[in-house]
Amino acid sequence: MAGTEVVVVTDHDFSKTITDGGLRIVSERMPSVRSVAIGIWVTTGSIDDGNELAGIAHLLEHMVFKGTSNRSGLQIVQAIEGVGGHINAFTSKEITCFYAQVLDQHLDLALDVLCDLLVSPTLSAEDLEREKLVISEEIRQYEDSPDELIFDYFSKILYGDHPLARPILGSVETVGSISQNQLENHLQNNYPLNRIVIAAAGNLDHRRLVAETEKRLRLKALDDPPEMPAVMYPQPTFERYYRPGQGAHLCRGLPGISYSDQRKFASLLLSNLLGGGMSSRLFQRIREKEALAYSVYTFLDSLKSSGVFGIYVGTDPNRVDDTLAVIDEEYRKILKEGIPKDELSRTKEQLKGNLVLGLEGTSGRMFRLAKLEIYLGRFVTLDETLTLIDQVAEAEVMALAQEFLVTEKQYTAIIYPEEKTPRRKKANKS
Repeated sequence: MAGTEVVVVTDHDFSKTITDGGLRIVSERMPSVRSVAIGIWVTTGSIDDGNELAGIAHLLEHMVFKGTSNRSGLQIVQAIEGVGGHINAFTSKEITCFYAQVLDQHLDLALDVLCDLLVSPTLSAEDLEREKLVISEEIRQYEDSPDELIFDYFSKILYGDHPLARPILGSVETVGSISQNQLENHLQNNYPLNRIVIAAAGNLDHRRLVAETEKRLRLKALDDPPEMPAVMYPQPTFERYYRPGQGAHLCRGLPGISYSDQRKFASLLLSNLLGGGMSSRLFQRIREKEALAYSVYTFLDSLKSSGVFGIYVGTDPNRVDDTLAVIDEEYRKILKEGIPKDELSRTKEQLKGNLVLGLEGTSGRMFRLAKLEIYLGRFVTLDETLTLIDQVAEAEVMALAQEFLVTEKQYTAIIYPEEKTPRRKKANKS
């Protein structure tokens, strides 16, 4: 894997290399720290599973930790934890990531372990059958957590038949049906060199990182996968679901914007203003003034070509109508009165502070590096980001408010307790 180095000089601490096989390696040097966070990011996730193999990306993420031709499952974690570091992984709708954080002197070790997971996992039939049981239990626990499950229900009504609607974990039935051969094929077809980004942040040398990666990550490049179909959003709907439990869990929202959309910072500001903390409008109104809920917050999910702008509330089943009425009232207030200059200024400072504090450590920097490369293909300095936030005008936020805060456009999913099935008031139907 001979490398063709392309160094993008955004500032003196950022470097980027693209190898002949299409592997992208990005790093940010932080000489004042004594640690390094490194991740192998693969641009594949549940969106690539297929309906019959739903959950296979997540299952594969688990399976590579069961052992490789060089290390047992125990040796994998001992190698990192034995030097005081930690190692983990996650699967999302579009990305699978394997990452570790170690002292800077152990970067080569962390890289060796992470590359080993992808290059030479054993994926044995015996381990596969055991891990299916583990994930089946994970799915059951997830289904017993309505405050998490509600987001799957919401995705289902928002995305319709599109692969983005598919649950990341899959189902007990689909995971249980996956064969060893299908797992191996998924690895071979979805983990090529040109779908991988290596991201690292901390006290490191970029050229050494490139050289050590080239020694270890022996994977082939493949043709780019076909483009995913565009999302064809169904008509907004209001759906009720019933699960064992005590409270009601509400998710309401609509299509948002992609990661690369220039309106991203205006969207973040609107979200923070509405439900980004204890001082936000919805928290103060729904929890502090009306005592309708303990948990209330807005959420954003920006993906390659789509996104979500929404709100979650956990409330009493008999107060769902009151909660929805308050949400709609707060939306209408913004649309009618606009956003006071001082409130927008406070929200900008809150957003900038949250961003900077989240990037104080190497892990936060590494995660940001990877997402910038995957979704934008370029590095954006922290100072540039802070400037972009400052430059957002009230008119930009209000333009998004007029798009996002319209009651008739909302998709709503609610989980009620099975033993309580309140009938929704006719006047509040949407």
